[in-house]
Amino acid sequence: MRQCRRYFTSQVLIALIVVFSYGRTSRNCGTVLALETDSTTNDCVIPILMQGQWYSYENGKDQVYVIEERSMSMKGTCIQQMYNDYEDVYRNFFLFDNGNCMTCVALYYRTINVLEKKESTCQTSSKISIEEMCKEISVKELTLDTLFNLSPTYQNCRQSFEGIWQFAYEYETRFTAVCNHPFSNITACQRPGINFQIENQRFYMNYRKCHDVDSSFDAQYRYACLGQWVADNGNRYIVAVNMGEEQNFLRFTCFVDRTDQDLLMTKSRTASCSELKSAREGYEQLRLAHVKSETVLPSCKFPADYMGVWYNTANYDSEVTINDTHMIEVTKPNQGKPETVYYVCDESKGTRYMVAKLGIGGCQVDYMCFDFVRRHHSVIRYRQGRLYPLGDFRSVCTWSSFDNNPRWKYQVLVSVNPVAINCPIRGMFFFEQSGQTRLTVRDGVTKFPFDPLLECTKRNQQLSICPDSPDTIKIDMNKCDTLDYRARNVNYKYEILDYKWRCIAWWSEDTNGQLYTYDPEDGFSKYRCWVYQRDEYGQISLSRSHKDSCGLWQTPHDDVTPENLNLKLVLKNAERQCN
Repeated sequence: MRQCRRYFTSQVLIALIVVFSYGRTSRNCGTVLALETDSTTNDCVIPILMQGQWYSYENGKDQVYVIEERSMSMKGTCIQQMYNDYEDVYRNFFLFDNGNCMTCVALYYRTINVLEKKESTCQTSSKISIEEMCKEISVKELTLDTLFNLSPTYQNCRQSFEGIWQFAYEYETRFTAVCNHPFSNITACQRPGINFQIENQRFYMNYRKCHDVDSSFDAQYRYACLGQWVADNGNRYIVAVNMGEEQNFLRFTCFVDRTDQDLLMTKSRTASCSELKSAREGYEQLRLAHVKSETVLPSCKFPADYMGVWYNTANYDSEVTINDTHMIEVTKPNQGKPETVYYVCDESKGTRYMVAKLGIGGCQVDYMCFDFVRRHHSVIRYRQGRLYPLGDFRSVCTWSSFDNNPRWKYQVLVSVNPVAINCPIRGMFFFEQSGQTRLTVRDGVTKFPFDPLLECTKRNQQLSICPDSPDTIKIDMNKCDTLDYRARNVNYKYEILDYKWRCIAWWSEDTNGQLYTYDPEDGFSKYRCWVYQRDEYGQISLSRSHKDSCGLWQTPHDDVTPENLNLKLVLKNAERQCN
């Protein structure tokens, strides 16, 4: 009898375990399925990143929400949730029931410290689905409320603010004039590698009073960064907390600027990002300008023939101005403002120069080494080493600080006002071309009216560097080789040159010749780099780079390589036909 009871008890326990496991597995699978298919699930669990105590300033009143795993204060218990990942990865819809009515709340996760919220009106009917309840939220005019974490985790400010920015400020209601004081600035100096991480999570706003603006003032505010995000329209929202303010509606602050330009910014009056519509419309409007924060006195001089304005082929659309002691490089990207970097000569030995690198937009001073080849024609060749935090010449300018790639090449500075020199190639050639961007015939106006009876039976592509202009490469893509009774080209009156390239520098490197040409009519790049080599007595091969810098693996016999080559010419001597 006891054995039967034991057998029956064990069978019941096994059945209960199976049922419990099946039920738990079904619920888990249902949750996973809802996450993967962006569908609705009755097992409502608010993500842990959205849980906590949050402050919001709504309709002129302070609101504090406590969000737990399955409930939200003042909204009730979460009974259903819906994911809408195709519109925003971090958007979640929650249906809350407080016992009297139901509310749909959409929460947008912006940063670890900031949420944004939309909510529908409270509906008493229990037969309305979550899809119907949340349709009201999709209305664009519905205001987004900003929720700030009351136990924030401060973030590094480098993505939001870096360096020293001088600003002019004006207020929407306080005063209409613009206060532009030279010592009004935002100071955000992050120091890489510092042990006190809190220093990299702060920035200061220093206001200075303008004597011609009565309502301007002197003040300093210390802020801690809470993160940032970018909206679909390109507005960048930066959130910070005022460390010296106790009232929450003034303690939390939003800034708005643009991702494509960061010289205009607006600042909110209260703890709400929704009051800022753009970088030009807001309670407080700021106009920013970068300021160089550090100064290093020079201790050496650059060679006298380096002085002038140069085009740096290593950086896209970059201009370098060199004087006795400084190099100033201004880079103009396709989007955003120009970037300026200062190089101050600190110590030199032979061809190596240790410089202090100062950037407008950073607070630290770095040291690096330049190894120059003396100026040759209209170019300066150089290479640069790695950045070092300390200015020790033996460490910064050691040969190991430079690129140790066995195929390294010098970078090139080209004069903005180049002087033409005799080309390294002379003669008259027919040529064949290949590559992605080939030379074409350019139509133009002839000096004389065209003769319709003129017959040209033979045409060629001709390249010539002749004694009358030894510094210019002339190309005629439709050269007529039919001669008249005087041994002249029958259409000599109507010849139009398609291309004229001026030689500005050439040298030998890696057993090949390198040539720089200048064409002010080239719409893509005025400067072109060529690699050339004489294959045999009457044949020369050339390859041209796509931009103004020769590639690391470029050879005269390449026409299409990964290093953006776009043209190859094979020249064949044509002197006998043209004598």
